[in-house]
Amino acid sequence: MLFRGRGERVASGRFLYYFHVDYLDLMRTGKKILVLLLLALLFSPADAQRILLLEKPGTFRNYKYFPGDEIVVRTAPAGMKHGGTINGITDTSILINYDEEILIEDIEKVLRHRWALGLTSKATRIAGAGYFALDVVNNAINHELVVDKNTVMISAGLVAFSYALVPLHYKKMNIGEKWRIKVLNMSMDEEVVTPFLR
Repeated sequence: MLFRGRGERVASGRFLYYFHVDYLDLMRTGKKILVLLLLALLFSPADAQRILLLEKPGTFRNYKYFPGDEIVVRTAPAGMKHGGTINGITDTSILINYDEEILIEDIEKVLRHRWALGLTSKATRIAGAGYFALDVVNNAINHELVVDKNTVMISAGLVAFSYALVPLHYKKMNIGEKWRIKVLNMSMDEEVVTPFLR
């Protein structure tokens, strides 16, 4: 006796099996999706690229920059600061904002933005100005002395603290003994000469 219905029994010999038709349909659909994904991965072109790597030798600390990432660098000859979006990476240079080509060997310092300090600086500046404005409005409504000495000192202290954090917004990584910068070529198009074939 063989029944194949929704949640029905299938009897064959001594064994009784319970199964659900929806479960089998789900399994078949899952297999089809898996095969389609594998075919898509197999026939999709590999998009390998060059990566700008900033690393600290002897440690696991590194920062990877890809085309489209933001970067700020200081170059050696004139100590000029360049910043913007990386548009291209070659073996010897990077292209920033489609108009500045910077040689890798000229980079003497990479600056990374510290978002926590930037956020703290902005928040204390807003808090100082907001505290001053609220106290002045409150005193004006209550017909008291409009500008209080303590309010000015607290507000000025918060704003001064926020501007004192500005030089710390960027972490400066000097290229040399502590940090090194190089380009990793992840492309499979070019032949890589192995030392064993020489």
